[in-house]
Amino acid sequence: MPDAEGILRDVLGGGADRELLEFAEGAGGDPGLLAELAHGLLEEGLVRNANGTFQLVERRLPRRVARFVMRRMGELSTPCRQFLKVAAVLGRSFMLEDASRMLERSSAALLSPLDEAIASGFVVAAEQRFAFQSDFVWQGIIESIPAPALGALRREAMERPGRCARPFDHEFWVTGRPTWANEPSAPPVETGPDTGAASSGAHGLIMCGRATAGIRVAERILASPSVPAAARRDAEASVILGYLVLGREEAENHAQRILRERGPGEGDVAVLMALTALSSARWNTGELALGLSLGRAAVRHGTGADAVWRMHLQLALAAKLTDLREFDMAGSLIDDAEAGLREASEPVWTAAPAAVRSRLFLQAGRMRDAHRQAELAIAATGRDAVPVLRPLAYSVLGTIALYRGDLPAAAEHLKRVRDEPGSDRAVLYPARYAWTALRLTATRDGARAAFTLLSEEYGGLATRRSLYIEDPGAAAFLVRLALDVDDADLRRDVLRTVDGLAEDNPGISVISLAALQANASANGDSAALERIVTQSPDPFSVALATAELAKHDATESPDEKPGPPIYPGMPFARSANGDPHHNSAPVGHENGAASPFHGGADDCDCPLTDMERKIMYLVSVGLTNRQIAKRVHLSAHTVNYHLRKIYRKIGINTRAELARVATLYAERARSAGHTTEDAEKWIFGHAGDAAH
Repeated sequence: MPDAEGILRDVLGGGADRELLEFAEGAGGDPGLLAELAHGLLEEGLVRNANGTFQLVERRLPRRVARFVMRRMGELSTPCRQFLKVAAVLGRSFMLEDASRMLERSSAALLSPLDEAIASGFVVAAEQRFAFQSDFVWQGIIESIPAPALGALRREAMERPGRCARPFDHEFWVTGRPTWANEPSAPPVETGPDTGAASSGAHGLIMCGRATAGIRVAERILASPSVPAAARRDAEASVILGYLVLGREEAENHAQRILRERGPGEGDVAVLMALTALSSARWNTGELALGLSLGRAAVRHGTGADAVWRMHLQLALAAKLTDLREFDMAGSLIDDAEAGLREASEPVWTAAPAAVRSRLFLQAGRMRDAHRQAELAIAATGRDAVPVLRPLAYSVLGTIALYRGDLPAAAEHLKRVRDEPGSDRAVLYPARYAWTALRLTATRDGARAAFTLLSEEYGGLATRRSLYIEDPGAAAFLVRLALDVDDADLRRDVLRTVDGLAEDNPGISVISLAALQANASANGDSAALERIVTQSPDPFSVALATAELAKHDATESPDEKPGPPIYPGMPFARSANGDPHHNSAPVGHENGAASPFHGGADDCDCPLTDMERKIMYLVSVGLTNRQIAKRVHLSAHTVNYHLRKIYRKIGINTRAELARVATLYAERARSAGHTTEDAEKWIFGHAGDAAH
């Protein structure tokens, strides 16, 4: 697309970043479509200018592009327009015989409108199929069909003879995006001698972190016409896996093609990886129900696949369930994947489940277990090692170090994510890496430095839905950042993105709470923040909400000065140098799940001792220092000493703040099903387990 960048620059008045250029590839190089795209992006506020470079605010096709396609269609004959609309319902590419059946006309009778569609640049021939000239053309045609008619055409397409309805067909069609249509299955191919060793070499390269090299090896295998079916399927699956690891859209493109061409035969690893790739693509765009359904379909159909491929299906679904805080189901999938790998005649990549399990434990607030699993994943050697997942394990360790306030360790782990030896530089889990780097910068260097990093390095992060799915507290964090640097655009982008995500997924509470918290932070809504503290299953979200509440208390009190900006590696982080834009957490301060109450056997180095937590609880139920002293068998003077230590540790100034925070966590215990009598025990050592 040699002229795309120039056209965008001419219309926008500045350069386009990489994400915008990739999005513009949907125009297929058509200058008219590119110009309309650029004008539409400006008109609808879908891009913003960051120091002369335009970045996407929202990845959505402007209405102007669809109108442009409709105008071009108006120049065609009525039979050609009808043909294009029916063909578009069949998918981005289609078979002529399927259009023939839909229109109840012979293929010969369709040659005239087909020729017109090709001559006008709407359709191109692609091997044994026809395809629309570009994604934007195809989407524009789809949008030209009234919604009731579009639904009827989809249902008719599914019911037509020659199409085989399968368990995942309905899930594809109900989304309103007929991005892939399931064509008749290809006839069975005779499988020759198993030469999977060659294609497994591609799989092995990818698992070693050399995804680009693995893709190239697999593509060379696919280029050979004499490759047996088993080796071809392995190579196709390797190509999809490689592009998934690299975060490239080619994974979805290959997946759509494979699902169009054949059905979900048991053990067909290419089809299974295609389902997994589409599951991840839909998940990352915020279509959570569909992403989950496709992931479950892959696991369901993959029971007969080899363990080294079945693992990918299971771990991908486990990661999604972890995002939803369905820890038991996620853990079961991880355990099954591990058992399959270890029971193989020649076990390989057995450290992969540990890497994914470390993130599950992190999200569950089980810091010590998360640390242990991440270390196991990193330390594995030989056939057990999985270098491609080491960045994930280092990211978990970096987050734990950030929670502990050990900023040098967090920075070192983050560096290792980037510098993993022998790995593609692109294998970085970019959203997770950017999010951790941003939090580290905010905690260490303050709001201005974090905002600069966000603007210059990670411009699209605030509008990336996948960030708020993986880390629901990120929305409130970025809203707080926007407020502290007085940037209305960032605040608007975050709220629009997380509100849209919640609106599209009304039944998923962790997402609804993320949107509630972001808006509460933006509007200073203490009641909503208290709800987050008592209901959110996400430790970081609870820490942020608690810190915001403490800040509100300080602001509302006439005798106290407001604290500095809140960027907790732990809650209530305070500035070490008095700079209102600098906020460094004290080194060595650990809070487990980002809560001063979250302790117990599963956590490491809780910031408060058992005695301090007990005193906090007794403050929350209204006891005086003298009454507390009798309960804990200390002098009133010693109780007061402990209270001063507690104030310093969690960064508050008054007994009222302490009582309020402790009361909120007591309520959190009761909402988890505990009685008043055992709330004290819950606070003292079992908050993490009770919350989940």
